[in-house]
Amino acid sequence: MDFQTDDLELVERSKSGDRDAFNELVIKHRAKAVNWAYSIIHDAYWAEDIVQDALINSYLQLESLAQPERFIPWLRQIVRNKAVDTLRKNKRNSLFAQHTEEVSTVITNTPEIISLTNEWMESISAMIESLSERNRSIVEAYFFHQHSPEELADAFSITTGNVYNIISRSKMKLQEERFKRETIKNIEQYKAMGLASFHLLPIPQYQSAYTSLGHILHEVLNYTNNNNHTLSDIMGFTGQAFRIQMTTDCGLSSSLIYDWGSVMERIAITYGHRAKWIGRPERVLTPDTLIQALDMIRESINKGMPAIVWNLIKAEFGIIYGYNDASGHFTYRNAVQHSLEVPYDKLGRTLDNPELFVGVIEAVGMSTQPSIAHALNTIIRHARGKEATVPGYVTGIAAYAAWIKAFEENRVLPVGHAYNVALLTEARQHAIFFLNKWKEHPTIRSDPGTAILWQDAINDYNETYQAFTRLYPSFPYGMPGLQIDIHEQSILQLRQAKDAEEKGIERLEQIFSKISIYS
Repeated sequence: MDFQTDDLELVERSKSGDRDAFNELVIKHRAKAVNWAYSIIHDAYWAEDIVQDALINSYLQLESLAQPERFIPWLRQIVRNKAVDTLRKNKRNSLFAQHTEEVSTVITNTPEIISLTNEWMESISAMIESLSERNRSIVEAYFFHQHSPEELADAFSITTGNVYNIISRSKMKLQEERFKRETIKNIEQYKAMGLASFHLLPIPQYQSAYTSLGHILHEVLNYTNNNNHTLSDIMGFTGQAFRIQMTTDCGLSSSLIYDWGSVMERIAITYGHRAKWIGRPERVLTPDTLIQALDMIRESINKGMPAIVWNLIKAEFGIIYGYNDASGHFTYRNAVQHSLEVPYDKLGRTLDNPELFVGVIEAVGMSTQPSIAHALNTIIRHARGKEATVPGYVTGIAAYAAWIKAFEENRVLPVGHAYNVALLTEARQHAIFFLNKWKEHPTIRSDPGTAILWQDAINDYNETYQAFTRLYPSFPYGMPGLQIDIHEQSILQLRQAKDAEEKGIERLEQIFSKISIYS
């Protein structure tokens, strides 16, 4: 497939914001794109729909194309991904099969096709119209008339930094507007294919002042068959009772931001299930991916399983347990409110709130009895920093050193410190409950040496828990009118907690080496 010199020039001009240049690319290569889509979907009308979406997607993401000469393969991959996703979602539906036409060739030069190209450009224009008057003027001048940020700053009497900020926010606004349009189209497609448009599961019943992933998982697993495990069981077998991580300032996010998907996958395996997820820290989801998340939520709820979500309306875990296409709302609960009606639009991201995680557990038959070896492997991997990490977060035993250093360098955020103390105090209490309950497990009782090590680990984690309880009265720290210096006391208790937990992990490592190796 030849890529001519004039094509390269058009891509370069398009990347700098020349809409006319991109329109020329669309006219030149749209026929190829339709054939790529048709080769997968085998339906002329769906192929046209797929290509229009793919072209809008490529327009919004063109700046990310590092090698302009790779434009054709890049565009083909976008089209193929969209076609495969459409096929996957519709291939089991009889209405889709009825609407599929056996057409040997795709006609791409008819007035209708030319009209669709114009419709695509009108879609871009309509999204730009959603911006404020000033921002629209700046975006059009920057992308379509190649004015520099410096020129725009002078013309609008603002700083260059403000220009870059407006451009960045406007691009996010365009993505948000496109997601709204895609959501409307998605709902119409569901309705046309006769798919369920409403489903509500029983209200999740967990009680907590906050919602860690452990609390959420306990509630979600209650929707599966034959799950009679306590919260402490879930916290222990999934390793959540033994988690610790920290940022350099001990912020509120310290214990909450990690690679949720990989953790969920290990948790699902523990109980003999599967996990699916979309999103991870520091990733901004595209409108196409957000639509996939919407589909995943509805499909899971239709199968009787709620969806786990992070940062739907604020930075916290929650559960989506119902949806209503007619009103365009999810039914959602967090730690405080049991049945919030949240618009589908809240899946859309903003520059100030870019992250989103959606995960579902796919129950596979009856829940299995979790493995002690698997649990120990998960706990040890985290403690030794061997799981996937997020930049800026220190995980496992090493987190204690980061926490202590934050105090030594006077960088601790008081509210974040208090929150982490509260969360970890409860977590280590669940660790003790878990270790005490399962010390009678045949794997542990079968060998006297292993049983002794297990009891020693219980004692170590009890010391860890006690150190955290001595840290717990941390909320007055930093409140208005109160000047309480807790630096020395906190450093002392953190060192004691670290020493005790380090011993506990060493004993669990010895146990793990003695019992059957997890595979």
